[in-house]
Amino acid sequence: MKRLRLAYTKILSAQHKKYLHRSTVMQIFSGIILLLVVINIAGCEKNFDIDVEPNQPALVVEAYITNHTSDFNYVVLSRSRSYFSDSFQSAPVPNASVFITEGECVNNTYQWNEASKVKLTELNISRIPMNFRNGVYFDPKLVTNPSRALRGKFGKSYLLEISEGENHYSAITTLLNPVKLDSVTAGYPYTDAESGNKTRFRVTLHYKDPDTLNNTQLYYSSLSGDSKKFGWGSIFRSRSFGTDDVTNGQYIHLTPSRGFLSGDTVTTYMASVTRDVHTFWQSFNSARDNNGPFATPVTLNSNIIGNNVTGCFSGLSLSTKTIIIR
Repeated sequence: MKRLRLAYTKILSAQHKKYLHRSTVMQIFSGIILLLVVINIAGCEKNFDIDVEPNQPALVVEAYITNHTSDFNYVVLSRSRSYFSDSFQSAPVPNASVFITEGECVNNTYQWNEASKVKLTELNISRIPMNFRNGVYFDPKLVTNPSRALRGKFGKSYLLEISEGENHYSAITTLLNPVKLDSVTAGYPYTDAESGNKTRFRVTLHYKDPDTLNNTQLYYSSLSGDSKKFGWGSIFRSRSFGTDDVTNGQYIHLTPSRGFLSGDTVTTYMASVTRDVHTFWQSFNSARDNNGPFATPVTLNSNIIGNNVTGCFSGLSLSTKTIIIR
């Protein structure tokens, strides 16, 4: 191999001397052509007016039903801004009619229990942050009878119905039997330059994947003690994804990238979800990280039915563990 490289170098050296003059002439000729092109473009400058039609703002639905604490079961309604709006924030949608009904799927047919139907409303209670009280709908029993407030059950399906103005929307999600999170451990220390070279640790999840295909999970982690954060949206940047396409039936040791400081109390949530929920949040992350409005467009795989609407009704079957980072 060394001889081949040496011979190749000698050949290149000889050819370089032979064609050096020709290369120089071609570079000068190319430069002249480029100059003429620039002069021609400058003399033919023209303004183009591109008409961009104002888009119709869409309803955005972010809804959750879980087996977790009842104040983590809620529906967020907002309106996307127009393309020409001076704000990139969505506008909350108050005063909508929002219902969730429990049922089950029998022989591929949903049967809904009308007696379980709950009307969700906007609430003004202390444990919900002020910026989370407009356009966010909870079971009002959180105030009157918290122990009886809406909470999902494994194996049950749930129907979301929304009426806003003359428009009606719906979605169905199911709480699967959860995959059990056996334990979480801390390790893999690294130096974080962005936090003053502090040492951070990653959390590893340990669990056995069932010996059935098409299990899908979302993994969340939250840091205790931050009263300004609330709900699943406050920790969405910790969300990562998992499928058992290549790990079916194996024991899994999964380490998400987020790091924590020594002394932090971290709660990890592993959510077993249906494929449509997994696909939506995966497309959401792709859209969020898509490098701006002129990048390749990403389609959100919404499971909300209705006109001019996007979003997801997410059934999260949760297994949780809490660890203090040492």
